[in-house]
Amino acid sequence: MVKPKPIRQIMTDREKHKLSLELESLLGELPENIVDFLKEQSSSDGQMGEDEIEIDIDALSHETLYKLHKLLDDYLLEKQKNQAKAESCKMELINESGLSNSSMQPYKASTKGAVIFSRADHSVTEKMYEYGKNLGLSFQVVDDILDFTQSAEQLGKLASSDLAKGNLTAPVIFALEKEPKLRDIIESEFCETGSLNEAIELVKQCGGIERAQKLAKEKADIAIKSLQCLPQSDFRLGLEDMVMFNLERID
Repeated sequence: MVKPKPIRQIMTDREKHKLSLELESLLGELPENIVDFLKEQSSSDGQMGEDEIEIDIDALSHETLYKLHKLLDDYLLEKQKNQAKAESCKMELINESGLSNSSMQPYKASTKGAVIFSRADHSVTEKMYEYGKNLGLSFQVVDDILDFTQSAEQLGKLASSDLAKGNLTAPVIFALEKEPKLRDIIESEFCETGSLNEAIELVKQCGGIERAQKLAKEKADIAIKSLQCLPQSDFRLGLEDMVMFNLERID
């Protein structure tokens, strides 16, 4: 009996485009196995920096494209599983700065990606990555502060909605270091009348907002210093203005 030949999968241009966008969106967080796979397919011939990879999607075989697609699917599935294991109060995992890394991905990916595509020097690429990372952190912290200091009308959503959902944002994280009672209230899911308002007051009384403001400014300063790799120009001034505009939201 002759076995039928396996059907060869062909990736359409639309699927290739979607795969390319997915790769770009995950820039800066890809695990080593995917990075190694991409390096094997790289078209740079060793001319780019150690941490840079140049991939021509159209030049890859359909078999390679589907392998890459599966690697990305497996990674995203594992990422979702890890997120599902978060604590019942939906605490945000904190990095060395005490903040979620996920919120800054679009910033650091877009700034580094733009520089890579412009074929700039590797040292400039890394500085722009730092700019995007710290701008993203500063922006997120400012958003966290505004959740406590602005009205629902100004925010376009309920004030302190992150806290009400059990999300530990920057002001809350700092306040928790001084007030153990705050954790008890959050873990109780605000089951008692007035407990949410009590938690908000504790965050303010414990200096959580002031410490978050200091952190936002520290990250902003690092972002601006990262731009010293660029010559003085309207382009650099625009990037600096973006950082300062963000801080003006809490002045």
